[in-house]
Amino acid sequence: MISFIGILIGLTLFVLLAFRGINLILSAFGSVCIMFLFSGISPMTGLTETFLPGLAYFVQHYFMLFLFSALLGKLMSDGGTARRIALSLAGIIQKNKQAREQRFYCLLLVPILYFILCYVGISGFVVVFTVLPIAKDLYRQTDTPWRLYCIAGAQSISQSFLVGSLSACNIYASDVCQTTTTAGLLLSLIMVTVFWTVSLLLLRITINSIEKKGEGFLPSGSGIQAASLDEGLPEHDLPGLIPSLIPMIAVVLLSTVFHINVIPVLFIGCILTIFVGWKNLRPCFKKSLSAGIMASYSPILSVAATYAIGISLKSLPGFSFIEAALARMPALMEGCGLGLLASFIMASAAAPVASFGPQMLEKYTEAGLSAANAHRMMTLTSFTSIAPHNAGISNAAQVLRLPYSECIKVYMLYTYIPGICTTIAAWMCFYFGII
Repeated sequence: MISFIGILIGLTLFVLLAFRGINLILSAFGSVCIMFLFSGISPMTGLTETFLPGLAYFVQHYFMLFLFSALLGKLMSDGGTARRIALSLAGIIQKNKQAREQRFYCLLLVPILYFILCYVGISGFVVVFTVLPIAKDLYRQTDTPWRLYCIAGAQSISQSFLVGSLSACNIYASDVCQTTTTAGLLLSLIMVTVFWTVSLLLLRITINSIEKKGEGFLPSGSGIQAASLDEGLPEHDLPGLIPSLIPMIAVVLLSTVFHINVIPVLFIGCILTIFVGWKNLRPCFKKSLSAGIMASYSPILSVAATYAIGISLKSLPGFSFIEAALARMPALMEGCGLGLLASFIMASAAAPVASFGPQMLEKYTEAGLSAANAHRMMTLTSFTSIAPHNAGISNAAQVLRLPYSECIKVYMLYTYIPGICTTIAAWMCFYFGII
C-alpha cells in the first residue's frame, strides 16, 4: 500500500511539474525518485538499475526515427516544399466567397495540413512553424478567432489511427504486435471516419457559437498580430506543387505498399526533399542539416524519459493495485483502460505503447481481438495524451502567443469528445461482430 501511495504522489508531482513548464526529464527524475523511496528502494539504485536502462533502451531503438523525422521536417520547411503545399491548400479557401464558409474552410485547412505532415512522420513541434505564417494571414483575412488554431494540434492525434502512418505511436504498436504499420485497415477507416465526423460537427457548432458572440480574429489574435514572424520563402521561389508532393507520396507508398522499414523510408524522403528543394537549400544546407539534427534531441529524450517512468512504474510493488483495479473490467475495457490511463499520465502518444504495449496486447488478445486490431486500439487510446501537462500544448501557447488556458480548452474539447465517441464506436464494432 505504501508503494502505491508513492506511485500516486510521484505521478501527481510529475503532472504538476510538467504542467508548470518544468523540463520533462527533470520532472521524470523527481517523480520516479519519490516512487522508489516509498517502495523502499534507494533512488540511486532505482535510477541506475531501472530508470536509466529504460531510457537508454528507448533511445537506442528509436533515435533514428526521431532523427530522420525531424530532419525531414526541417528540409521540407527550408526547401519550401511544405510551404508550397500549405499555400496550395490555402488557395481553396480564398476561392470561396461566402464569409461563413470561408471560416469553416479556414478552420479545416490547418488541421488537414497537420494531419498530412504528421502522417509522414514530421513532429507537430516542427509543423507549427511551417504553417503558422500562412495560418496567421488566413485567420486575419477571414476574421476567424485565432485561438481556434489549436484545433489543428488536437486533430493531428487522429493521424496515428490511419493505416500507414509514420507517427511514432503507430510504429511502436507495430513493434509490440509484430504487425505492419498498415494493420487493421477496416477498423482504422472506421476510427478515422468517426473521429473526423464528430470533429466536423463540433466545428459547425463552434462556428455558430462565435457568430452569435460576434467573435473575430481579435482579441485572441492580438499577440500574434503584433509578433514579427518569419514569413518564409517568397512564393515565386517555391518548388511546384507536384514536385513538392513527390517526397511525401514516396514515403507513404514505400512504407504502406512495399512495407519498407520506416528508417530507410524517411531517409529516402530526406534525399528526395533535398533534390526537389535544392535551389533554396543550397545556401543554407549545412545549417538546415545541423538544425534538423539538433531538433531531434529534445523530443527523443523527453519521450524516452516518460517511457522510463512506465518501466519504473511496472517494477514497483504498488503497481499491482492498479492492475487489480483494472482486472475488474472486461478484458477489452481493461486493455483500453490501461492505454487511456497511461497516455494521460505520461502525456505522450508514443511512450505508453512502448511501455505498456505487451500488457495491452495480452488483454486485447484475451478479448478475442486479432493482433492487427489490437495494434489499432493501441493507437486509439493515445488521444488522452492531450493532457494539461502535455509539452506540445505549452509549446503551442508560446508559439501562437495565446494564453495557456485558451489553448488547453480547445485541445481537450477537440480530442476527448471525438476520442470518446471513436472508442465507443470501436467497442460496438467488436460487440456486434462488424470487425
